[in-house]
Amino acid sequence: MLSSEWERIERELIHQEILEQRAIAAALAGRARPRWPDGGGRTVVTGAGDSLCAADLVAALFPGRGIEARPALDASALASGLDASAPGLGAADALLGVSVSGRTPRVVEACLRARRAGARTVAVTDDPQSPLASACEETWRIGASPPHELATSSYQTDGAREYVGYHHDVAQTKTFFAAVLTLAHAAGGVDAESLERLVEGLVADTFVRPLAAHAEDLAQAGQSFFLGGPTTRPLARFASYKMFEFNRLAHASDVEEYCHTHYFVTRPGDAVVFALADAESARRAREVAPVLAELFDARIVALRSEDLPPVGGASLDVPLPSGATALERHVALLVALEWLCYLWGRVGAPDVDTFHAGYDTERLVAASMRTIRRSEVVGG
Repeated sequence: MLSSEWERIERELIHQEILEQRAIAAALAGRARPRWPDGGGRTVVTGAGDSLCAADLVAALFPGRGIEARPALDASALASGLDASAPGLGAADALLGVSVSGRTPRVVEACLRARRAGARTVAVTDDPQSPLASACEETWRIGASPPHELATSSYQTDGAREYVGYHHDVAQTKTFFAAVLTLAHAAGGVDAESLERLVEGLVADTFVRPLAAHAEDLAQAGQSFFLGGPTTRPLARFASYKMFEFNRLAHASDVEEYCHTHYFVTRPGDAVVFALADAESARRAREVAPVLAELFDARIVALRSEDLPPVGGASLDVPLPSGATALERHVALLVALEWLCYLWGRVGAPDVDTFHAGYDTERLVAASMRTIRRSEVVGG
């Protein structure tokens, strides 16, 4: 990679946001651990998009906490007793609503309904002045962005400029990272010093530049598949969402389901990314990857904990620190996926410093504003 291109990367907002994750991890050392719900009932964590991925990931990493991760619409129905398959929430239960902006309508609605039912409600958000924070009894701030930056945006049209609640108007990375760590800190505690050291290595040029060297080749793929195992499926889904934000076709699945469904839409030259944290998923990946390389000429990327063996047929094999805890292993995969999707997605993007890589940004954000932010919220 030419030095001029690397200098451009270093100036881009998403690059800067990924670097900021080291400080987010370090800041946990000075934050009191939130009081995890202990009322003896159910603990439901809900969100939409990236926030639901964060809920799913923490539920998988802390099975002893009995976390129910539910999509926002499901959680709203559950809180109001409209879910025929499960009893509604009550005084012994808790609902944690995750929304970075604090403005996701169905998350706000779920919390309002749960609070009316007598359940404990917690807003997990970056904006303590948001509608979600107002709807809940308490707030756990994720601490990704300066509070004074959350009330404005750089969008120009009337419909789009109201889409506030984020530090920079780009594909989000550090917000997901911060939401995961906030939930994990409450659910089981984290070693902030160890996490900071881990992230420091993952944001170093020596780690990032080898990934960047593969970006041009990956950008030639017609579509991408992100495959996870039992605990990494939320990371695979998160990665596919990041590719959407660069206007690139992506799919997410676990390794076995891919073989039963997504083979039928795989085309020569597609990219397949394995996010591997456990031996069983790695074993299955070693069976699948050589077939993809041989029959589809697929671009195989293996992101794996360093204690797992290499994946045959991979054109890019990235061993990652195995970490002392499951959270650390998954944080390593998370940061690697953020770099990969950003470096890959930026190739050919008209302006990587805008949401959706500059693809009709104002229209897309205005549409989101009308269909999401102005949605009706039912409180009872």
